[in-house]
Amino acid sequence: MRRSWAASGDPSRLALVIGNSAYRDGPLINPGNDARAMASLFGQAGFTVDSRLDATRTDMMAAIERFGAAIRRPEIKQVVFYYAGHGVQLDWRNYLLPVDAEVDTADQLRQHCVDLGLLLSQLGAAKDKTFIIILDACRNNPFGNAYRPEQKGLAQFDAPVGSLIAYATSPGNVASDGSGKNGLYTENLVRELSMHGTRIEDALKRVRLNVRLTSRGAQIPWETTSLESDVFLFNDGQTKLSDAELEKQVEADLAEWIRIKSSRKVDDWVGYLHNFPNGRFAEIAQMRVARLLAETEKPATVSVASAAPTQGNASMSATGEKGIPTIQNEEEYDALPKGATYIDPKGKMRRKS
Repeated sequence: MRRSWAASGDPSRLALVIGNSAYRDGPLINPGNDARAMASLFGQAGFTVDSRLDATRTDMMAAIERFGAAIRRPEIKQVVFYYAGHGVQLDWRNYLLPVDAEVDTADQLRQHCVDLGLLLSQLGAAKDKTFIIILDACRNNPFGNAYRPEQKGLAQFDAPVGSLIAYATSPGNVASDGSGKNGLYTENLVRELSMHGTRIEDALKRVRLNVRLTSRGAQIPWETTSLESDVFLFNDGQTKLSDAELEKQVEADLAEWIRIKSSRKVDDWVGYLHNFPNGRFAEIAQMRVARLLAETEKPATVSVASAAPTQGNASMSATGEKGIPTIQNEEEYDALPKGATYIDPKGKMRRKS
């Protein structure tokens, strides 16, 4: 396990970064690079950063316990936890995988991996803080042929008050490790979070859009938030615009809106969001992009789901074979008993909570 510290420029900010790549089964290429990139970014933003690479379970448990003790200090106000590596769910609990995890059964998963609830309990004990948790996990096939969890990806859970939890992909799905220096999600995170004067929530919206476009809908990042104020990674050195500059900015924003407001081309709306990430029509643009993408992605998703059986259920496809119903509307969903397995309108197998 390699460990490094980045000195702080702001004593109120603290970050723990973990990147695990060197797994015996299912080794990954990018989490180490992802963790280095994020640790560097947080360091530039003034955080004191504890960075752990290829951490064992003992290393991870010790780091989280030390982190939990440190964030209780009254001077700490903003806290970030970032994890890149394998992650799985079991019985609606999420587990982060240390590099020395050897898992053949569900019981071994509980014993040899790190329950994310441990971190959340540490955060719950620290009051009057802002917490940002970023999970670039959910890579596929973490245990090779030794053991396959029943559910893919991570389970969704609500962010505690004063916190935001960001996932590399939507609940129950897997994330790309990427083909370049960084994973698809973190590559976009670093670029968007580096922009000064940008709210974290706005940056994550652009990350979601970019990842969705690049993956052609196969990976859609997800957040759950209970933040009660605006949070910025970089909120320094902003120059106040003159009245003339503000007027010019508003005119450019309005002119672009008039040009594209009737467009059905995704590229037009994506271009608007890139040029005016905090523009007056940014929220409308986000919704328009989502709607246009849904129209193009839905047929492809159903086609892929119908052609490729769900992992671990080789004979069950999106057609609802072997008694699994395909749900098309809210009324059909409501009629299902709690805990029932079903196929959603996009061809994905889910379980009613």
